[in-house]
Amino acid sequence: MSAAPERRRVEVRGIVQGVGFRPFVYRLALELGLVGWVRNDGAGVTIDASGPGERLADFVRRLRQDAPPRARVDAVLEAPLPAMPPPEAGFSIRASAAGPAATSIGPDTAVCDDCLAEMLDPQDRRWRYAFINCTHCGPRFTLTRALPYDRAMTSMACFAQCPRCLAEYRDPLHRRFHAEPNACPACGPRLALLDAHGAEQAVADPVAATLERLLRGEIVAVKGLGGFHLVCDARRPAAVAALRARKAREEKPFAVMVANDASLAGLASVSADEQALLRSPERPIVLLRKAPGADAALEGVAPGLAWLGAMLPYTPLQVLLFHEAAGRPAGVAWMAQPQPLVLVMTSANPGGEPIVTGNAEAVARLAGIADGLLLHDREIVQRCDDSVVRLLAGGEHPDGHAPAFQFIRRARGDTPRAIRLARGGPPVLALGGFFKNTACALRADEAFLTPHVGEL
Repeated sequence: MSAAPERRRVEVRGIVQGVGFRPFVYRLALELGLVGWVRNDGAGVTIDASGPGERLADFVRRLRQDAPPRARVDAVLEAPLPAMPPPEAGFSIRASAAGPAATSIGPDTAVCDDCLAEMLDPQDRRWRYAFINCTHCGPRFTLTRALPYDRAMTSMACFAQCPRCLAEYRDPLHRRFHAEPNACPACGPRLALLDAHGAEQAVADPVAATLERLLRGEIVAVKGLGGFHLVCDARRPAAVAALRARKAREEKPFAVMVANDASLAGLASVSADEQALLRSPERPIVLLRKAPGADAALEGVAPGLAWLGAMLPYTPLQVLLFHEAAGRPAGVAWMAQPQPLVLVMTSANPGGEPIVTGNAEAVARLAGIADGLLLHDREIVQRCDDSVVRLLAGGEHPDGHAPAFQFIRRARGDTPRAIRLARGGPPVLALGGFFKNTACALRADEAFLTPHVGEL
């Protein structure tokens, strides 16, 4: 005679919202034959599970051991519940519950390989769609208004999913099961190219038209995840000089974006650890040692310095600019081959001001700087600039990152990931210095740093 089923309440704390944790719990429960439910709440993820005791023990163990790659499980708390039949058969994802926020949303991450394969497949319905994402990649922090993390709490709330997207969202076996920013060309955000005065341009493909402008030496403001970039062709000295003059940035270096680390040949030396940083899901700007011919190839980009700040594309839109320059090849093989296009990518803000985020704001504040604007209609909720890092040779990073590196600027990809402290304490708000300050809020044993929102 089999033992009576047990029932447990399990609470998971950490970065467990916006990382595919509820779909993971759902599939794990089905695999183990458990019944019950899972939901987001202000504290993290709460689970009510019933089944044989040994399966419940395996379930709890695997919540931590097999968690999704972008999750961070800080604690798994469990308590027995009265062994009564659950209100419904099977296992379900319930609507989120309100409550005081004690969890945190994950940072934005670079577009994943699976989404790239779809976006670059001419037969896929998301062919060249600039807002492709799934439960493992895409915007999180920069589009979230409040927790718990649900579509209704994000700037995607105004985009109703079409039947095909909704079917993916509701399919437990699909990788977009409960992917809150899910969208496609039929129902999601759209691109538009504006002139310097804010008038939308009648172009067949805003990405192709933008690249044409860049290649003839113009400066284009491109809307990203946490703000706009000012973009120009890094191999055109006149365009780089014009950007410096218009932004009143006489000496500070510009960061560049290339299609892949192979495209840095002749521009910078890249070690295996630096390659790992460039390719990481956080996609920071990495400070690299210049190659001997870098200043001649990229005149005016980082004058008088031994270092070049470089990063790889992290949004689908950025990938599409390089894809267009490569001639729109099918598939992803071209992404492993050196590409000649090098783009200056610098924060879109007049000197000393916060980075631009809004569409109307961009037209007004970037007047006289940008020759055109490539934007979209998904609102940026949280400002967040690009992170800047430098490799630490033989060092050990306090956050546990590998390879170890030093933050020059901690922002996109790492904000709002908390820094764990050795011990807890009272709530403290630190505001930093007067110029280019970064605020820090303490919550128990966690320190949350605000992202940098201006110039480096």
